[in-house]
Amino acid sequence: MERDKVYALVVPTYENIECAPSVLPQKKYCDITGLNAKYTDPKTGLRYHNAEIYQFIRTLGVPNVQAYLGSRNAAVVLK
Repeated sequence: MERDKVYALVVPTYENIECAPSVLPQKKYCDITGLNAKYTDPKTGLRYHNAEIYQFIRTLGVPNVQAYLGSRNAAVVLK
């Protein structure tokens, strides 16, 4: 019933609220675990959460690294 109501344009709803873009920096997440990423591996470009994940990243091959980078649309050619 609420979906069928038509509101005037002066009444704020979730569909018509406009706001400026955020001035806060975008959060970065670990490519392996999804936790907050504090660090970035300089060789592969993967983001990681702690030293344990860094050791795991070191064991990955190039195709696996490419898959992780591709999952966040940051695929680059590694040499």
